[in-house]
Amino acid sequence: MNGIVDTEKDVKLLRENGIILNRLNSDAEVANLWNGITKSIRLTKVPHIDIVIEDVNKYYNSRWRVKYWKNEKLNVFGSWQFLTFMATIMLLLLTALQAFCSVYDCRKHHHGSSYD
Repeated sequence: MNGIVDTEKDVKLLRENGIILNRLNSDAEVANLWNGITKSIRLTKVPHIDIVIEDVNKYYNSRWRVKYWKNEKLNVFGSWQFLTFMATIMLLLLTALQAFCSVYDCRKHHHGSSYD
């Protein structure tokens, strides 16, 4: 956003086109807010810190608890949507079968066993 929002005119243009929502007092305050945010963030790349972060992530991801939890999230919790869908379909089919059997006597159509 640093290259997009520099002045009050930029904010006005973005606000009029519905890209941003201004709930501050003026467009100048929004421009100052964006410019202040970008000044406070350093965009430097420090190789030593990147290496340390990579090493910490490798160590963390190699732990058995983390591997187990990621597997659980992927395989168990990820399948709940599918299982819920299948249970819903099964419930609807059983409800339809029950409705059919309440209208038409299913016992006389079932030839394999006698219920009487």
